[in-house]
Amino acid sequence: MVRVASIHQAATVVRFASHHEIPFTTRGGGYSTSGASITYGGIVLDLSKLRAVHVFPDSQTVTVEGGAVWADVDVAAAQHQLIVVGSTLNQIGVAGATLGGGYGWLTGQYGLVIDNLLWAKMILADGSIVTASETAHRDLFWGVRGAGQCFGVAVELGFRAHRQENHVFAGTLCFSPDKLPQIVAFANHFETVTDGKQGFWFGFTMQDSMAQCSILVVLFYNGSESEARQFFSPVLSLEPAMDRTQMLPYDGLNEILNTTDVTTRRDRLSKIDITYPDKSVGFRKSLRGSNITLPLDVDFVRLIYDEFNAVLTDHPQARDSRILFELLPNRQITKVANSATAFASRGPYYNVSSLFEWTEAHLDNEIRSLQQSLMDRIGRCAGITRQPGYNPSTHGTGLYANYAGRDVPVGEIFGDNLSRLRRLKEKYDAHNIFRKWHNLNKHDPPA
Repeated sequence: MVRVASIHQAATVVRFASHHEIPFTTRGGGYSTSGASITYGGIVLDLSKLRAVHVFPDSQTVTVEGGAVWADVDVAAAQHQLIVVGSTLNQIGVAGATLGGGYGWLTGQYGLVIDNLLWAKMILADGSIVTASETAHRDLFWGVRGAGQCFGVAVELGFRAHRQENHVFAGTLCFSPDKLPQIVAFANHFETVTDGKQGFWFGFTMQDSMAQCSILVVLFYNGSESEARQFFSPVLSLEPAMDRTQMLPYDGLNEILNTTDVTTRRDRLSKIDITYPDKSVGFRKSLRGSNITLPLDVDFVRLIYDEFNAVLTDHPQARDSRILFELLPNRQITKVANSATAFASRGPYYNVSSLFEWTEAHLDNEIRSLQQSLMDRIGRCAGITRQPGYNPSTHGTGLYANYAGRDVPVGEIFGDNLSRLRRLKEKYDAHNIFRKWHNLNKHDPPA
């Protein structure tokens, strides 16, 4: 691992690894669960010392170094009453989330993170440093916005910022499983009433000392508390078992879903008799995604709940896993054509994410198989591909690259954009140095 202190040091590492054909990867925020931030027998370029954020209030722009996490950006921009469209978690890396597309609570108002990206300073495979934008290296800038990890190391990013003077209403709620029909009913109504300033997530998780999954709900409203409570009244009136909603500054918003120290949580468990490994043992994680279209059939959602609950009941080591149906208004996203950037998942649907965590290596194949089965069923039975007249060129692939496992065929992620991306690889990375994220040169067998 090489922890660099400057952009030019980072370029030297890339040049060295490329010249000597040494397996190579980059670690920004280090949040990847697919192994994209690690390598065996090679070099990891660690950017964690490159976390500087510079805010320019007059032009409402923000520059961010490649090792920064979203908390760095949120706090810096807030000093000037500005916000940047960023991730829904502030503990993850800015560069990784951005280069794959980037969804955030502000997406309903301002689009994806890449739709607010002004330029990206990239280290290419030969160690040269270029700045890609709408005026320079335009072809690379097209590829960076959605598949940037495949073309180089993003050492600095420039973002358009937006004015934000008010606090926001946000937080989490937990409900007993019997409230699922009312929650699904609100979800089905959501896209007809949102004006882009709201977000509504719901899903399943197992709370401390509980023997079955609860319904987890996440609310976001960019406006006053009274307006928010009126908008979400059908949900807030369901008597949640836990209510952590409140008014808070935007730079505190993206902490509400940060992962906790699960080992510490487990020490407090009283009703579940499970033997856990020593604290020095790390947790195994897998992030996978799918998509849904509305309206959802409540019986189908109940089926997914029952299956997920059974997985956690049968595998108590995985009880910190969760599934979330992520309803963020998509009107701004779909205003941009799927061919306009490398990001190929712009359509009338919503992401579903699943983060599975477990401890035992011998469970790897089984847990991942169960997770994949759940995500495949959600997409097949409730996703965009089941819709009459579905056209991937128009409606997108329905698969968010940052939520896709590394074994997912790249054609399913990038759709019609894949051939253009491969031509860009020939130009900017002919020897496929950057292949640890999604390998664009991998030719998957036909289904």
